[in-house]
Amino acid sequence: MLSKTPQFEAAINEILKDQKPHKKNCKQCGVVFDVFLEDIEFYKKFQVPTPTLCPDCRLQRRLGHRVYFLPVFYKKKCGAPGHNETVISFFSPNNKVKVYDDEYYFSDKWDGLEFGKNYDFEKSFFKQFYDFSFTIPRQRMHRDPKSVNSEYAIAGKAAKNCYYMTIPYYSENVYYSSSPLFSKYCVDVNNTDYSEMCYETVLANHCYNCSFCYESNGCMDSYFLFDCYNCSNCFGCVNLRNKSYCFFNQQLSAEGYKERINEINLGKRSVLKQWQIKFREYMDGAIKKNLRNVKAENSLGDDLHECRNCFRSFRVFGGSENLRYVCVADKVSDSMDTMSFSDSSWCYESTGLSPASNIKFSMIIRGGLGLEYCVECNNCEYCFGCFGLKNKKYCIFNKQYNENEYWENVDKIKTQMLKNGEYGEFFPLTMSHVNYTDSSASIEFPLTKEEIIKNGWHWEEEVGDNIDLARLKILKTVEVPDDISDISDDILKSAIICEETNKPFLITDFELDFYRKKKLPLPTIHPLQRIRNRFLFQRRFRLWQYPCSKCGKMMPSSVDPAKKLKVYCERCYRQEVI
Repeated sequence: MLSKTPQFEAAINEILKDQKPHKKNCKQCGVVFDVFLEDIEFYKKFQVPTPTLCPDCRLQRRLGHRVYFLPVFYKKKCGAPGHNETVISFFSPNNKVKVYDDEYYFSDKWDGLEFGKNYDFEKSFFKQFYDFSFTIPRQRMHRDPKSVNSEYAIAGKAAKNCYYMTIPYYSENVYYSSSPLFSKYCVDVNNTDYSEMCYETVLANHCYNCSFCYESNGCMDSYFLFDCYNCSNCFGCVNLRNKSYCFFNQQLSAEGYKERINEINLGKRSVLKQWQIKFREYMDGAIKKNLRNVKAENSLGDDLHECRNCFRSFRVFGGSENLRYVCVADKVSDSMDTMSFSDSSWCYESTGLSPASNIKFSMIIRGGLGLEYCVECNNCEYCFGCFGLKNKKYCIFNKQYNENEYWENVDKIKTQMLKNGEYGEFFPLTMSHVNYTDSSASIEFPLTKEEIIKNGWHWEEEVGDNIDLARLKILKTVEVPDDISDISDDILKSAIICEETNKPFLITDFELDFYRKKKLPLPTIHPLQRIRNRFLFQRRFRLWQYPCSKCGKMMPSSVDPAKKLKVYCERCYRQEVI
């Protein structure tokens, strides 16, 4: 079969033909990292050069282009023709990108080919693409068009009635959360899957009516759990399996447990805070498993479920296989350095794909085949350097070509990019349209303003709140009733000043009803800050090597060693906990 890009293939094959496992210095942070034999095999299949950045810096680069973890909202003028209204977007009003409202964006009233331009071989690809990107209208929040009544939900898939959150994946009636999967009627949850009626949970799966539960599975009707499996009616427990009626790991009778619980009024904020402090101290002394994987065959990473042949990957499920350096993946295969994607295969250095195949260096692709360096393209095939296209094929910089012209130009562009050191690199963070402090990178790789600016990355001064305070009663924390039973519906006409950030926030009808049903006090911390705080309980998309706290054997772990917690290897954990 004749090659469609003969010049490029000859050049890349010459680079890769003698590659052997070796070490490299990261161009960004300077750390020495390994290029393994298995990596090289992938690079040859993808026909890309070996990376110049270490795995962590590559992850930071992808995260810095996306608002995955933090639901950040601004009011921004709609740029659609004839529109003067404001829309809610994660792009600030000071950001010069142009956004369209969802209805117009997904309609046939505009065509991305209108913005097409010729490729200039006298200029670098990245410089041209960066300038080009500001001419193309953007989707205001990357919301799935199949989501229902979820205007304040960033990205995700098939969400219904979700509010102030990111990446709701087949979830319904979930508020103030990040990355729930197949969950219902939950508030303030992070990475909580297949769960219902939960509050303040992190990395919880298959839980029902649980509050303040972390890294727990199959639990119900419980408060304050860590690493508990198949437990019910438990309070303040850690490292338990198949237990009921336990109070801080002490076994009680059913009646004794109910009497003890009835003495505690968690509906009072002052009481709840006391128990939160007590449990966190207790949880710090609990045993942490180095890696939390289930049915992960021949794999290294964390939060891997029913997958195989995954290396340094995190939060992968759905029978995924043959992955390296991948994060947040469902039903994917044969991919590398990609995150937040589903129903896809053969993807490299990309983010936000579903479904997709043979995708490289791209973002936000809903239905794609053979795309490279493309952003926000839906149902497109064989496009290069395109932005905001729908149902197109053989396009470069949003300009239509016939098949032969397309491959001739792509061959020239890729060969030149390879020679200039551009091909093989994801979009640099200097090209990100997202404020670094709003981006997902700010959670995994927090930086100061000075560090962000020094790196030449996107920094914006904080914009004021969107709340019209003139029509509302302003309440300081001390003015909010301590007990949920003392809260009237008048609270819906008030703005509460956050005790940590001093930012105002509102209480919605849905959450007031939720707190009353759960008999929990109103929060006095801003929803965005609550989400940030929950990330402190969450493991990172990174691995460290250090000794098991019991046997001293070196082990990989997703628990940050700086926290100095009790972390056991698989063998010691099973001996002690299971």
